[in-house]
Amino acid sequence: MKNKVLILSSMAILIAIIVGFLMFNLYYISEPELSISYVQTNKDLKNLLLEHKISMSSPLKLSGDAINQYCTFFADNSLQNSIEYCTSTELLDSDGKYLGNIHMVGTPEKPRFVIGVIQVSPLLNNLDDTKIVFQTLVKSLVCTCWEEEKPGGFESVSAWVDAANAHHLEAKKTTSKSEISGLAQKGLLLEITTNKEGYMWKFVIPT
Repeated sequence: MKNKVLILSSMAILIAIIVGFLMFNLYYISEPELSISYVQTNKDLKNLLLEHKISMSSPLKLSGDAINQYCTFFADNSLQNSIEYCTSTELLDSDGKYLGNIHMVGTPEKPRFVIGVIQVSPLLNNLDDTKIVFQTLVKSLVCTCWEEEKPGGFESVSAWVDAANAHHLEAKKTTSKSEISGLAQKGLLLEITTNKEGYMWKFVIPT
């Protein structure tokens, strides 16, 4: 009789474990990856930038025809056509003035690229804020190892920005690019385009 009770008790515990395991897996299988990759990353960036008095809005979520209208970033047609989903946030400096945007693009399940776009004034008044945004993107999405590895021979993200800015001004081209490879096995692209408002800086990070 005691043996039967022990067997029944053991079976009850085993069933409870199995049910709990199935519920655990069902929860994580059904939980969309979108809530982790897009939402959490935007939230983390917002909190980090706020430490530097840069405000970041809640993300707009774009798909379908809106991609071609608001989220066209790549000259390569095959790459651009692979973009199915985009989130866009607006950045304001400490005075509440428009600074730029952070976009995340990819599939609904996972972003492929995070893109920081900053409009720098002709007098470069907000170049320091640009450095803060790009540095925050690197530390949050790539690694905190820049100072250790010194990719491209640059001691910091700030030094890279200064070098890219000097090159663009000296070259007198409409658009210039600077690439960093090998940092946490990722390639980073910095693109500067002269426009009527000054200089449009675009920073592209693959996820």
